[in-house]
This record gives sequence, C-alpha cells and structure tokens, in this order.
Amino acid sequence: MDSLQHQIALMLVPQVGAVTAKTLVSYCGSAEAVFRASKRELQKIPGIGPTTMAALASAIDPLKGAEREIAFMEQHNVQAVFYTDPRYPARLRQCQDSPAMFFFKGSSLSLFDAPRVIAIIGTRQPSEHGKALCEEIVEGLQAYNVLIVSGLAFGVDVTAHRKASAIGVPNVGVLGHGLGSIYPSQHRSVALRMIENGGLVSEYAHDAKPDREHFPMRNRIISGLSDVVLVVETANSGGSMITVQCAERHGREIFAVPGRPHDAKSVGCNYLIKTERAKLAESAADIATKMQWDDAGKPKMAQTQLFPDLSPTEATLVGIIRDSPEIPIDQLTRAAQCSPGELASHILALEFKGIIRTLPGKRYIVLG
Repeated sequence: MDSLQHQIALMLVPQVGAVTAKTLVSYCGSAEAVFRASKRELQKIPGIGPTTMAALASAIDPLKGAEREIAFMEQHNVQAVFYTDPRYPARLRQCQDSPAMFFFKGSSLSLFDAPRVIAIIGTRQPSEHGKALCEEIVEGLQAYNVLIVSGLAFGVDVTAHRKASAIGVPNVGVLGHGLGSIYPSQHRSVALRMIENGGLVSEYAHDAKPDREHFPMRNRIISGLSDVVLVVETANSGGSMITVQCAERHGREIFAVPGRPHDAKSVGCNYLIKTERAKLAESAADIATKMQWDDAGKPKMAQTQLFPDLSPTEATLVGIIRDSPEIPIDQLTRAAQCSPGELASHILALEFKGIIRTLPGKRYIVLG
C-alpha cells in the first residue's frame, strides 16, 4: 500500500505540480516509488527534467513536512485524499488539472457523491438585490437534493454558504489556503457551521497562507467538483470569470443571473448570456428545468432500449454525451477511452443515424 507520508511529501516538493505528480505516479506505480526511483528511471518519464529530478533527490524537507502534516491531520480530524484513492470525487477525477491530493475537514467524503452538485460564485461586493436573489436560488435548490460548492470568499460565496447552512443544504467551501486557518477570519463561524453538514477543501498544506496566486488556482477545483456553475453577479473580469473558463474547459453547464444593462456588477453575467457561454437563470427552477432535474424521479430507459442498433462503443458515447451536454471533444475522447480517429468514426456513424448533432466548436448533443 502506498505511504500517506510519501503522497503528502510528493505534493510538497516545490517543482512538482498536480499534473507532474500524477505523471510520476502513473509511471512509477506509487508516490513512494517516485522517491525511490533512480535518476535513470526518472529520465525516461516524459516532461521530467533536471530541476524536478534534483527536487526529488533532496526530498528530506518534504518528508519531514509530511510528518508535520499528518500530525496536524490527526489532531484536527482532517482527511487527505490522493487521486488514486477510491474516495476521490469522481467528477473531479475526470479533470486533467485536478489536484493530486486534497485535504478535507467535514461531515463525510460521501458528500461528493451527491446526485447534483452546483457551484455558486460571483462578485465579492454584490448588490442587496444580488444577495437576496442568491439566497432565493439556494432556497429553491433545496428541493433538488444538491450539494452546493463555493469559495467562502466575501460576497456571493459566503451568502450562498450561510443560507445553505441555515436551511440544512450540504455545502462545501474550497479554500485558497491551508486548513490551519480561515480566511477571511470574519467567516470562521460560517466555516465551523459548514463542517457540521458539509466541509472545507484545500489542496494546500495546513500552514499555507492565503497568497494571491492560490485563489485563481482553487477555482478549478470549485468547477471540477460541480455539474453546474452559477454566476450571480460579476464584472467582466476577475475570479468568477476564471471559474467560468475552468467550467468551459471541464465541460460543465454554466448559468448566469441577468442584470440591468450597464450595471457594473452584472456586466459579466450579461456578457456570458449574450455570447451564449451561459444559460439565463432567474430562479432555481430555471436551472432544474434546463438540467432536467424535475425528471429525476422518473425511470429512464437504458440506452440500448432507446437506440437498439448501437454498438457497445456507440451506446457508451451516447450515454456520455447525454449526461454531459455539449461536452468538448477532448474530454469526450478521454471519457470514451478511444483514439481521436476511432472517436471521429463513431461520431460520424451516430450523426448518420440521426442520434447526435454536432455543434460549433466540436461539441455534441443527443437528439430526442
């Protein structure tokens, strides 16, 4: 069995990011094997250069840091989840840029198995109308058995967390720092309540500070954990728009709350809707209807019943596309576990059969 200390230590090596860590483990077999690998073995791994090899060779500090991290985890009831762990959230695992490991403090990791997960994001300085609408949408989502994800920041984030906790909707905050502190400190009481019926997630060691560069990085996790990203109010740049870009890359559904023309707090939402990067949402019901959540209780026919003349691979593709509308082609290739050439052949066959339709940007939807 892989050593937790080595898994954490790999995360702490300065020259090893999430993608590199997963590459190393895939070639070496485990995090522990990475540290035991010879220079010759490491040289054979694509993308591993002298800087990374030197950092791994002098791994005493990361290993000691991992010991301190484990001590903190035991003292504060924190769990570490490596990407090879079966408890690692399936939605996040599908994302190429997902963290190799994250730390979790909360009620249960089974939260991430929720049938529907929605990220609610927006400006740190929302209008009173924006906050009220955010609360109204959270309350409306209660009927759909959702997990809400956000970033525990000022504004829309904490509004969503606070309301969700107040009405018993599970919610998770993704932090831009370690679990040894809460930032901003004003949200400590909110965070403590979230832990009772939700939790906190961080990819950083417990003593990591809330450095500026951490927050754009954590946005990919907010998107990766979710099926849907809802933008309540935002300018045309900033953290929310970074999360939208992550959601597009991950093939997530994006919704935005419209605002008045020329309203600085809504210009980003209006732009997303106008350019069809996001669907319009004025209520929880709008989201549920577009996502077909209202039909959740109805039995669904198997793909083989709906399309009896499909090959096993074609049926798999139809299922993936139906579950992830307008999924980008690169993600579809990975999910279907076939080569680009094989995928193109199957897509063409499905189009001839009138089962799928190609959209601009090499995206696809199932017809009927």
